[in-house]
Amino acid sequence: MKKPAVRIDGGRRINLAARRERRGLEIGPRDYPAPDPHDRDRSRRRLNQLLRTDGGKEGAVTSVVKIRDLEGKKARTLTQTVRCLPGTFEWRYGRDNQSALYHAGSHFARLWERAGIAIASSADFLRGTASGYPSGISDARAAAAQKVIEVVREIGRFSAERLVAYCVLGETSTSIARRYGQSPRDMAAVLHQDLRAVAMHFRFL
Repeated sequence: MKKPAVRIDGGRRINLAARRERRGLEIGPRDYPAPDPHDRDRSRRRLNQLLRTDGGKEGAVTSVVKIRDLEGKKARTLTQTVRCLPGTFEWRYGRDNQSALYHAGSHFARLWERAGIAIASSADFLRGTASGYPSGISDARAAAAQKVIEVVREIGRFSAERLVAYCVLGETSTSIARRYGQSPRDMAAVLHQDLRAVAMHFRFL
């Protein structure tokens, strides 16, 4: 049966097949610009300039990290630039090999921030609506707070405090070791075990 030329809403039908065929005839392969072989060199020079200008501020370094994007139909490898301070969680676990410990620490940090515990004024849930704040707590925030409580209950309060300082606040292992009166080498091993514990809790290991 032949389709009507007018749609129900009164508009005329568009022959998309003919439009695609005409567009394919109008735009041929020669109409597209040829790839410039110097584009890769230009991008590499821009990246090197970024490393020289941005890296080194306040002791921070800039590193090029390759990550795997697992969303979508097929996995792909992406390249991004990470700026971090030597001795921090991002510097040790996020540069070369983003292992299960890195993803577990990042997941713990996201839960902590989603729960609002990292905000000093987040403990007051009963502020009135006249001040512009909601008078209650959202379901997502309550669920994140419950997951944080479960983590603290399983791995212990001191391990959770170290992970908050390491993964959430971005402190270095040296500063955390100074707070607990330990050597930086011993504290690095302790933080590694804390990350293994939280990775096992989240079933990353």
